[in-house]
Amino acid sequence: MKRILIFLATAAVLTGCATVRPAAVGSATANRPLIGISCGGDETKASLKTTYIDAVRLAGGIPVLIPILRDSATVWQLVERLDGVILSGGEDIDPQYFGEEHLPELGTVNAPRDTFDVLLIRTALRQRKPLLGICRGEQVLNVVLGGTLWQDIPSQIPSSELHHRQEEPSTVATQTIAIDPTSRLAEILGVTEIAVNSHHHQAVKDLAPGLVITAQTEDGVVEAYEGIPSAKDPYGQPFRNRVLAVQFHPEAFAQAGDLTFLCIFQDLVRRARP
Repeated sequence: MKRILIFLATAAVLTGCATVRPAAVGSATANRPLIGISCGGDETKASLKTTYIDAVRLAGGIPVLIPILRDSATVWQLVERLDGVILSGGEDIDPQYFGEEHLPELGTVNAPRDTFDVLLIRTALRQRKPLLGICRGEQVLNVVLGGTLWQDIPSQIPSSELHHRQEEPSTVATQTIAIDPTSRLAEILGVTEIAVNSHHHQAVKDLAPGLVITAQTEDGVVEAYEGIPSAKDPYGQPFRNRVLAVQFHPEAFAQAGDLTFLCIFQDLVRRARP
């Protein structure tokens, strides 16, 4: 039987897992969770950066790509087989989903993906699957839960002096975020301040009920939130530790070998472990 390497790390409570190094084991274990990752594209093709795939693999999970689907029964059966779900980055979200008209500065929207992401999130919530939202995924999750977005930071938050849409590669950190020291994110990363990348011009405006902001940039833009454990989702189920979302792209750093950001995916794998 072909032997493979699996990188595992254990999070250190309160101090995070940034100092833990991956360890090689001889063979795959039976309890590696299946982590679904939403894809971009449309109804004719599916696409996803390998950064997401590698981050899940390095964290000890098995990545499963989820194409855009419209059949709710198929989506239900697919999510049933998964242990956790990652909502990946991508295009702008159509403002109709949070009751606003399009601003001139709105970027490209993807109607099939908007429809699918909403269906996927609702299905995952109903099945109580752990969720990790990243960039667009963070934004659309907030919208589905009842929140709103800034359609365009430069025109709607003119006081912001930060450039949230960097030109540098995703492996380059261009801004610093402050993390609530009482948050799960601070526990996961082991820090209360960290430099991150930034590839967005939309952002969370009104946070959905049951969520709490856990990280922000110096201009006040939301960089992370999580579910309040005792609060309930739209289906009347307590959030517990099921929801974590970040505006930045930790998968790019994780693929490049940054163990601090890999901790975010290791946390999802732990939450999803069968």
